[in-house]
Amino acid sequence: MAQQLTDLVEQFCNFQRKQRGKTEGGVRTYRWILEQFLIFVRNRYGRLARVTDLTSPTIQAWMDDMAGADLALSTMRVRQSTLSSFCAWLVKRDGLAANPVAKLERPPHHREPPKQIPGASIMDALVEAAKARRRPRDVAIFLILRYTGMRRESVATLRVQHLDGTWGLRGVRVKGGKTRDIPLPSAVMQFLQAYVERVLGKQIENVGPEIPLFWSTWGRRGVGTTRAPMTGKNIWRLCKVYGRLIGCPELKPHDLRHGVAMEVLEQHHDLEQVRALLGHARIDTTQVYTSIRPPQLKRAVSFYEEKALKMLSP
Repeated sequence: MAQQLTDLVEQFCNFQRKQRGKTEGGVRTYRWILEQFLIFVRNRYGRLARVTDLTSPTIQAWMDDMAGADLALSTMRVRQSTLSSFCAWLVKRDGLAANPVAKLERPPHHREPPKQIPGASIMDALVEAAKARRRPRDVAIFLILRYTGMRRESVATLRVQHLDGTWGLRGVRVKGGKTRDIPLPSAVMQFLQAYVERVLGKQIENVGPEIPLFWSTWGRRGVGTTRAPMTGKNIWRLCKVYGRLIGCPELKPHDLRHGVAMEVLEQHHDLEQVRALLGHARIDTTQVYTSIRPPQLKRAVSFYEEKALKMLSP
């Protein structure tokens, strides 16, 4: 009897976490997407999915089903890519003879400019709001987001050992299970060092290199105070709380990434610098920030204002 896919999906997720260094958020996404395929197979054939269901016709039928549900092309592309990675993993372990996804067409990849890009004033306002509330942890988090454009999951994984003097952050785990060195202004690094000594040192005994930088604390009835390392979801919620405080309730952590990218691009006009800062593997991913929107276009021709005024003056 052909092996069922449920256990293999879990093995694949463990491989991604332990051997590829994927974040918990990334692994959860892999698992959820693959479970959607398992659900499709069960609904289609009335039984649990098996390895023998990993065929081009069945996968194409899944894609057609998603298209019929009017899912976005980007969503379909990500789901197909995840299933392809799973099949490639099985091929390397002799679970499949070949990757069936390789025979299928991939949904076109249209990169659109971000819809919400906060300016420097909004990003600064987050830091100021955290300072006004006397929350050094929140100040530290927003300083990192504001000056690096890091993803929230990467910020949540930061540990004391990642702090490197006045230079910045070393060996930070980023998307794809890779690590990067990320610079920070020396003033920000001094604040982070002080945060470790004055705040984290009071909360955690024996603060060592492996201790997470950011913790959540909450009360539980019958249990008392509970403390745990922050997650990407905690940082998302924190951004929403402060977004409401500064009058930007729709603000998300990833919006700050876009804001930092645009700020660096407008200051230096060097797309390669933006690519290196954000950690994009491909420059075409970064090129989305070169799309000129109406406000930028208005600024681009502002030098005409004085000339037009002189020309039309009586």
